[in-house]
Amino acid sequence: MTNFRSNAKNKIQANEPVLAINTFAGGFDVADLVSKLGIDILFIDCERAGIGIDMVGPMARAAQRHGAAAVVRSKTRQVEDWVSYLDRGIDGLIVPRVETAQEARLILETVSYACGSRAADMIIIPQIESEAGMKNIDEILAVKGFDLFLIGPYDLSHSMGFGGDITVPQVQEALDHIAQKIKGQGERFGLPVTLANAKAWQKKGAVFNFHSLEALIKPGLEALKKEIAC
Repeated sequence: MTNFRSNAKNKIQANEPVLAINTFAGGFDVADLVSKLGIDILFIDCERAGIGIDMVGPMARAAQRHGAAAVVRSKTRQVEDWVSYLDRGIDGLIVPRVETAQEARLILETVSYACGSRAADMIIIPQIESEAGMKNIDEILAVKGFDLFLIGPYDLSHSMGFGGDITVPQVQEALDHIAQKIKGQGERFGLPVTLANAKAWQKKGAVFNFHSLEALIKPGLEALKKEIAC
């Protein structure tokens, strides 16, 4: 396979912000539609959107034909699944619920084994989204070789006992704590952002900014419905 480093990888390496859109739906056509709008990364969410392995390849090709990187969030923390995704010619892998340095090392070892010389071109991202991950953040950050660390606010909130509410002060403090730890070790971070908080997170140093397709469409749709209401 010919080595090809995505433009998104180059931007991340240069500490430039990237925009990733999570379609929360599978299929070549939706991936093609979103990717041609000028995004940096197509976020193929096999963990939360029920996208099967059979759709990963077609969605990746749809993104890549428009210059977007195809990054998959794995459904599981199983090595066999990671290898299956990597074999589909994707540009990056996100592994959810990373909580120990041992788990972090396993990700890098698997990518190196599965991708060979192409491993250096991959965007590899562990996701920190639990109290255990936050507690062990220093040892996780000691494992070098990742492009960035993705913070999961909603699952972190659940883990802390707040039922997914990310507005409570304790969760906001936890998010800032994790982000500061990551930045303090000279690493990059990212997280889901909205129109309301994207600028604030940019000021805090977020590099990987992701947003759902539904959240982008809904405000425009609601505004249009008001305009055409009888």
